[in-house]
Amino acid sequence: MKMVILLLSLLAPFISAPPQGETVSPAPGTAAQLPAMFAYEHSAVADPYISSFDSLSGISLYMTEKELLQAKGTPQQIAEDPWAGCLEYQYADISAGVCGSVVLYVHASPAQAGRYGLSLNGQVLHPQTMNVQDMLGTPDFEAEDGDVYIRGEAALKIYRNMESGEWDGLDLFDAYSF
Repeated sequence: MKMVILLLSLLAPFISAPPQGETVSPAPGTAAQLPAMFAYEHSAVADPYISSFDSLSGISLYMTEKELLQAKGTPQQIAEDPWAGCLEYQYADISAGVCGSVVLYVHASPAQAGRYGLSLNGQVLHPQTMNVQDMLGTPDFEAEDGDVYIRGEAALKIYRNMESGEWDGLDLFDAYSF
């Protein structure tokens, strides 16, 4: 019996938990073992909002002019954009601003969205019924003419008519280009 008590007293420091607030460093010559996490466990709650802006109605920011033409075909019209000094490739469903042979903005009007629909990263977007906050959360900036959402280097602005409050257009653009 004395032998069992002696063994327990020798092993007690290794078995008992340290007092709260005290950290125990591993014994010299041993590695600390990190807690294991199984593949089916989740360490964080999934973010329900879109966390990046990759494309608007099939057009990605920074895609080349060649990739744009392959994806959307020949535009109905190519016009000079007086604000950005770029060429705007105008399609029936959407327009793309091409500067230096790269897409730097994508624009949709309410008429285009009403007729052809809008998708942001492949998810249906309805600015007129305002599922925008369900997808994007609260705006990063609220301007007089609309709401701005920023994700990395990309920004999405939903323009609003200042008198009626109705949405008046939507732009996906390179936040640093203008």
